[in-house]
Amino acid sequence: MAPAYPGDRVQFDLLVRGYHQAKERYYVAASANRSEEAYFALFEALNWAVAVDDVIAEIWRPAGAREGYSWRTRVPSADVLPAVRTVRNLIHHHWARAPRFVVVEGRSGWSWPEPATLPPPTTAWDNDHGMPAYARAMAGVSVADTLHQVGAVFDWVERFLVRRLAPGPL
Repeated sequence: MAPAYPGDRVQFDLLVRGYHQAKERYYVAASANRSEEAYFALFEALNWAVAVDDVIAEIWRPAGAREGYSWRTRVPSADVLPAVRTVRNLIHHHWARAPRFVVVEGRSGWSWPEPATLPPPTTAWDNDHGMPAYARAMAGVSVADTLHQVGAVFDWVERFLVRRLAPGPL
């Protein structure tokens, strides 16, 4: 029987580490008000997040069969991932200006804008599922909080997908 995924592939934990490294670069740049560096790191973190979400949907089989993106119903706070995917699509494919630097009640930081300020989605899925999820889970929320939430979701899944080993070669 042929393996389900032939060829040389990177391990799941490497993808999660890539996400966390981009997230940490975002935190450092945002806290220093280096907006361009923060944008670059956020762009990368969102791309890592979508890649990790795709891998989980493909390989995690907690009940023995592929569950696709319904894996998100098994993990606390994973309901943010449709919103993350949609905002990533808008930033990556439609050059959306998100997030915004805001000052609220004397505190400043990067927050996700209201949906009406974003370019309209161009896919039915983003329009029907992603934007409602964005409005519920991300609009007005601190970017750092969202990135932390996504990282916690990936760490939770990683406990079930990866045997903890010392870092090794790709």
